[in-house]
Amino acid sequence: MTTWEQMKYGPLGDAVEASLEWSEGDPIGIYAAALSMWSAALAGRVVQPNGRPVSVWTVMVGRSKTGRKGFALATARAAVGASIAGFMARRERKGIKSGAALVTTLFEVVQDTLAAEDGVDGRVLVIEDEWASTLRLANRDATYYDQLICAWDGTALVNTIKGKGGKREEERVDDPLLGFHGHIQPARWRRLIRSEEAFSGVFNRLLPVEVDQSKRLSSRIKSPLTNIKESATLTRAYKWARAEPRVIELSDAAADRHDRYREELEDSLRDLPEELSCLIERADEHLLRIACVITAAERKTLITVRAWEAARAFVDYSMSSVRRLATEAEPRGRRAPKPLPELIRDVLQRYGGEVRSGDLLRAIGSTRANAAGIRAAAEDMGDVEIETVKTGGRGAPSIVYRLVNQAEKAVQEQGQPTAEPAMEPTPIPQPRLRVVEQPTPVRATTPRKPAARTAVRAGAGPVSRKPSTPGPAPAPISSSNPFLAAL
Repeated sequence: MTTWEQMKYGPLGDAVEASLEWSEGDPIGIYAAALSMWSAALAGRVVQPNGRPVSVWTVMVGRSKTGRKGFALATARAAVGASIAGFMARRERKGIKSGAALVTTLFEVVQDTLAAEDGVDGRVLVIEDEWASTLRLANRDATYYDQLICAWDGTALVNTIKGKGGKREEERVDDPLLGFHGHIQPARWRRLIRSEEAFSGVFNRLLPVEVDQSKRLSSRIKSPLTNIKESATLTRAYKWARAEPRVIELSDAAADRHDRYREELEDSLRDLPEELSCLIERADEHLLRIACVITAAERKTLITVRAWEAARAFVDYSMSSVRRLATEAEPRGRRAPKPLPELIRDVLQRYGGEVRSGDLLRAIGSTRANAAGIRAAAEDMGDVEIETVKTGGRGAPSIVYRLVNQAEKAVQEQGQPTAEPAMEPTPIPQPRLRVVEQPTPVRATTPRKPAARTAVRAGAGPVSRKPSTPGPAPAPISSSNPFLAAL
C-alpha cells in the first residue's frame, strides 16, 4: 500500500505538506485536487514528450461528511490556488452535464480570447463537487462521454448548433485545454459508473482516489485555512511555465523504468476481466502526466527517477482504489440497474419484437435515458435495427425499433437467400396384414368344389346366392399385389 510520503515530491508536494496542519482532509485527496488545478493551469504550454496534454483528471471518492472531500478541495485551493489565482478566478466552471454544453463552454472561452494581447487561451478547469448529479444526466446524453475522451486526448471537439436564420453552424475547438476534478460517494460510484460507458474508455482517463478524514481540528481554531500561505516557489514555477512552450522529457534511467512499467501493465491487463482492465489500462500515461507536472513545478524539463517513482506511487494508490471500488459488493437490498441495451431488448420482447420510439421511451422511463441516448445504444446492438417509417400524412415519420434474427441478417448482408429446411421423405405406407384363423371343422365332411365365380357386368345388379352348406374355408388365393394379399 503506497503512502503519502512516497508520492510527495518537489514544490507541489511541499505546498500540500505545509497545508496539512490546518486541514481535516485526506493528504492524498488534497494532492489529487492540487494536481488537477496545477496541471490545468499549465495546459497549452507544457506538454509530454509526444506532444500530448499533461492535464491530470482526478476524482475524490469518499463518504459524505466523514470523507472530508470538500475540506480537502478547499485546502488544495489555499495551498496552490494562490500561485495560479488569475487562472482559477477566470477559468473555473461547474455543472456541465452534456457533450454539447462542454464544447460550447470551451468554444466561448476561445472566442473571448481571440483578440487578447497574450494570444488565444482556451484553458478551462471543471470542478464538480457533486459529480453524481452530473453523471445522472450525463448517462442520458449520447455525446458527453465521447467529448470527454476527445478533450483528454487533446483532439478536436465539434458541436453543431442552429444559428441565425435557422442555419446550422459549427462550434469547433481544435486544441481543447480541459482540466477536471470531481467528488462522489462510493455507493454512487458503483451505481453510476456503468459498464457500457466504462468499456468505451472514458473512466480510465480519470484517477479516482479513496479519501477519509485525516484528523479532527479543535473548534477553537476559526478559519484554519487562512493560516496556509502562498508557495513562492510554485508562483515562480507558474510564471516560468507560461513564459514559453515547454516539452518535458524522460531521463534515460526514467525512460527505462517507464518501459518496464508499460510491459508489466500490459501483461497484467491480459489476465484481468475486461470489467476491471478497462478502468486501469491508461495507468502508464497517467504516470507520465503526473511526472511532467511535478517536474515543471521544479522549473525543469527532464524527469528524474525520483520524480517518476513519486508519480508511480500516486498512480498505484489510484489503481488500488479502482480495484476496491470495482470489486466491492453492491449493498444488500439493492440491485444494480440494468444496462440500457438490456432494457431496450426487454421492451422489444414484450412488444413482440417491434416498437415505436415513443413507446420505447415511455417503457424505459425518461429518468433512465432520453431518445438520443436510446438511439445511440440501439445503433451499437447487433440484434436491433432502426427504421424510419413514413406515416402517409403530414406528420413526421415514425422511428421503429425491431429485433432481428442474427443468422438471417448475416445471410441477407451476404446477398444469399435463406436456405429452406430439408424436407423429410414421406414414407410409403406399408400394408397392415390381418390374420384370419381357420375354424376347426366339427366333423369330417367330404370336401366340395368351390362354386364357380359368376362374372358381374358393369352396371348389373347384385347377384342373389342360395345359402350353401357350411364347409371348410377355401385356401387364400396367392397374388403378387400386397394389398390383395392382405384381403
